[in-house]
Amino acid sequence: MNATSTQLQASPIPDFIENELANYEQQIKKYRAGLVGETKMQKFRLQYGTYAQRQEGVQMQRIKIPGGYLTADQLTRLADVADKYASSFIHFTTREDAQLYYLLLENAPALLRELEEVGITTREACGNTVRNITACYRAGVSHNEIFNVYPYTRALFKFLLRNKHNQNMGRKMKFAFEGCADDHSALAFHDLGFHAVVREENGQLRRGFKVHIGGGMGSGPMIAHIYSEFLPVEEMFNFTTAVIRIFDRYGERKQRMKARMKFLVQTMGWDKFKAEVDAERQLIGPLPSIEEFLEDATEPELRDAPSNLNVLHPLTNDPDYQLWAQDSVIPHRLEGFRGVHVRTKLGDITSDRARDLANVARKFSANQLRVSIEQNLFLPWVRVEDLPELYRELRGISLGDAGSETIADVTACPGADTCRLGIASAKGLGNAISESFFTGTLAPYRETNRQMRIKISGCPNGCAQHAVANIGFHAAAVSHEGHNLPAHLLFLGGQSNHGKPQAAKVYGRFPARNAINVVETLFKLHEAEKQTDEDFNSFIARVGDARVKEVLEPLKAIPAFDTNPEFYDDYGHENERFTVRSGVRGECAGTTIAEVVPTFETAQNKLEQAKAYLLHGNYEQVLLEAYEAAAAAARVPLYQKLVDPFTSLEALWEFENLFVLSGKTNGSWKNLLATFEEVKAGSADEASAQATLELAGEFVSYCEGFSTA
Repeated sequence: MNATSTQLQASPIPDFIENELANYEQQIKKYRAGLVGETKMQKFRLQYGTYAQRQEGVQMQRIKIPGGYLTADQLTRLADVADKYASSFIHFTTREDAQLYYLLLENAPALLRELEEVGITTREACGNTVRNITACYRAGVSHNEIFNVYPYTRALFKFLLRNKHNQNMGRKMKFAFEGCADDHSALAFHDLGFHAVVREENGQLRRGFKVHIGGGMGSGPMIAHIYSEFLPVEEMFNFTTAVIRIFDRYGERKQRMKARMKFLVQTMGWDKFKAEVDAERQLIGPLPSIEEFLEDATEPELRDAPSNLNVLHPLTNDPDYQLWAQDSVIPHRLEGFRGVHVRTKLGDITSDRARDLANVARKFSANQLRVSIEQNLFLPWVRVEDLPELYRELRGISLGDAGSETIADVTACPGADTCRLGIASAKGLGNAISESFFTGTLAPYRETNRQMRIKISGCPNGCAQHAVANIGFHAAAVSHEGHNLPAHLLFLGGQSNHGKPQAAKVYGRFPARNAINVVETLFKLHEAEKQTDEDFNSFIARVGDARVKEVLEPLKAIPAFDTNPEFYDDYGHENERFTVRSGVRGECAGTTIAEVVPTFETAQNKLEQAKAYLLHGNYEQVLLEAYEAAAAAARVPLYQKLVDPFTSLEALWEFENLFVLSGKTNGSWKNLLATFEEVKAGSADEASAQATLELAGEFVSYCEGFSTA
């Protein structure tokens, strides 16, 4: 099938939005003329989701898709603007956003106008705001749904859009909704997570939410606290406003690593934080009723009723069809219908295929699609008797691959392909691992481990959610005999669903070219030593860190460059020499803060605080303070090089990149970042706390005598 143009029904843009976009255009002109500074321009474009790309002179445009809900017309328009203004492909993220690449800044307002015509906004897609609100992709069609959460997702999105409390927080916030008995939204790892609950009151069923607060992923994943087992839906605006106000009032604004809800909860303590939220809820004045923001949740107009007949089709006995159906087709709440996954492979789809898929959605799924946090698309309204024909048409547009929502369906962020903070290619490795499950050494394990998840992030920030995967990687770099090569930190044992959220633990750093061998070795170990029906996470926890690290240790070995130069290549970038970028700021954390000259006094204060915690037996806090002391010390020589990292993690990374890998430390402090990340994530006992404190003290002393010349 070839992509064909479709006449879309565009709506007039409201005057206030047109005025905003006209102002955006004017600010860009002033910026090009030197009348608006870089920091002000950054803050302005981030408000509209226009994000600095790794490649100079072009931007990435992030596009909000609340709840992951897309119409066929909206997908078509995304494809059209990708062709017109960007690089002719769309990337779907773990936040159910869409992203376009290689956009010229001058073209951003025009692109945004065309999206607004079909009801799509990019407002507050970046920056220090509530980001795109995600929801279960099965909302409204799940066979075990408590109630449809999408209307409430949409209502909260509209309430917060341009809301005065949601414009200039210390950092971003992430919300999610789940309506199924199972968790498809990773609620426990969000700043706010809303899980549908019904309660009988006075003989009537009342809707509400079990509310999670203070979870997060990134470099320090935390599991959320339960604020309430039942928050009535009509109190959602009051509650959310209170939380945002408390975060805005007390949240960290100077130390970017600490400027998230999870750290505020940790710092204040759960009881005090909850009390502050409760008190704030009483102080909030009148708010709009949620009923003003709720949209109709009736069934879509279906072309005709399903026959419910088991219609025979030549494809039904085809093994490829059967495998696709096993992986892609799921139960539906209505008899005669099914939901169907469309695997996009690492979240990418070309504009032509996107237009073709939109036509497929018009024909088979009542004009509707959904985006999942696994970076796939989902057709929610497919009739059972249409499944063979749907498969035939999906195969015709190269979107009929099996593997959706299985271990072969790897999640990956853009990484070093386009992200300014990317260290190595997450997509390149993700594609190699995924293909290995079908045609490589991992193929024998595809079915036996189908329920597991592999996620790969291009840097420690964790946009691919590697810290909640059974097997997760985040990119790093190592130096061997004067040559740099891509590597990945390995995380094991994470999960975000089934009511048992668990953050993964780090198990060391491995060359990128050994990553597939790492996965295969883990599967072999699991098969050889597991107890009856013991799942992977339980097995890893039982055998212990020492056994796992013992088996994996040989895979840390690096051959000499002269004997195996290909080993030093990054996946997907085999024709170019791997390099480590330094001195580059990302924009994940929003706009920059006021510049403060770093000093060693800060590092020494952190060390003294760590010593005090050690005396009181608070070993976890010792690890954190020692880590912060090392980062604070790293900032001083970095500042001398005009490098001003946002976070402590970035400070250690930049010191390693700028000074260690360049040879200026004469071999000292190799693997600096990994060393401190591993000890921070390790066990918090007296011995480890003492050792970490001594290590941090040594590094602070080293930095005090270090010369950047």
